[in-house]
Amino acid sequence: MDDEKKKFLIRSTLIILVGLLVFVIYLAFFVDIGDMIKEISQANPWIYSLTFAVALFEVLFFAMAWRYLMRALSVKVSLKKTYAYMWISIFIDLIIPAESVSGEISRAYLMSREPNAETGKVVVSLVVHRVIMVLITMGTLLSGVLVLFVSNYPLSAFVMYLIWLVTIVTVAFLASVFVLLVKEKWMERLVDLLLRIACRIFRGRWRLEELRERALVEVRSFYDGLETFGGNLKHFIWPVVLSFASWVFSILVLFLVFVSLGFSVNWILWSIVVVVFSLIVTIKSVPIGVPAEVGLPEIAMTFLFTAMGIAPGISAAVTILSRLVSFAFKFVIGFVATQWFGIKAIMEGMNLGQKDKV
Repeated sequence: MDDEKKKFLIRSTLIILVGLLVFVIYLAFFVDIGDMIKEISQANPWIYSLTFAVALFEVLFFAMAWRYLMRALSVKVSLKKTYAYMWISIFIDLIIPAESVSGEISRAYLMSREPNAETGKVVVSLVVHRVIMVLITMGTLLSGVLVLFVSNYPLSAFVMYLIWLVTIVTVAFLASVFVLLVKEKWMERLVDLLLRIACRIFRGRWRLEELRERALVEVRSFYDGLETFGGNLKHFIWPVVLSFASWVFSILVLFLVFVSLGFSVNWILWSIVVVVFSLIVTIKSVPIGVPAEVGLPEIAMTFLFTAMGIAPGISAAVTILSRLVSFAFKFVIGFVATQWFGIKAIMEGMNLGQKDKV
């Protein structure tokens, strides 16, 4: 391992530890640690163990949805490889700042290396998939709020303000994406601006004119891909169904954690989980320069569940148990996938070299 990689790993580890320390300080001031430990110790291990299997299916359905989008653009890659790329991108999300884009950038890079996989088409599949997931998130968030309203469940003013803020930000995001999708010239100007900025930062390393020509080719490929989707709405059916299934499985992790702690299954609990999870996903999607946003999601989740009427000790227990799945478990699987892919690539390269010699 070279010095740069060592420095990066050390820096990332230190930032993660600082985030965890901040969360521990929050627990010490706002949560009864004894109650939290008691709740965790009483969790049903059999029900809780299901969350790990659910997490695997969550990523699988997400990968399948992305694969269907790429197939519509004639980018054909096996499900096995797509699934591996998903886990690698998750691992990168957890160790590199700006979770909102780092995973997608890594997926675009990995997939664009495949034969006949134009970068522009891969990117458009990622953009369309992101829009689908944003719409599903907002739809489930608003449906959860509606169920709570109909049930006369009390919602704090803070939670309502946060829901409004998330809704406004999401609408603004979708509007900006829509404008770029229909304005090709604007996209070209944006790409040109970003290239100029990058070339100034990396002076002498990049050639602007050469990069501009390549970028324009990919932008054209991007809009060709959009035309493919616009010409046949049937391409969206399976991606939407599979994306929604992935979203349900991701929420099911939190729901099963509550059930493992002895909560009864009902629509109120499901709606609370949906609302809090949707808000947390939005918070995590904001790049704040902290790997995995460690500390912030835990504090936000504990605070939001408490604001929704769940006891602080239980809220903290649910947060810790769910993050063991969404962070620790996914980190391990992503690390294994990254190492396996790297070793496999090296072995394939060696095999090709042997064939060339023969």
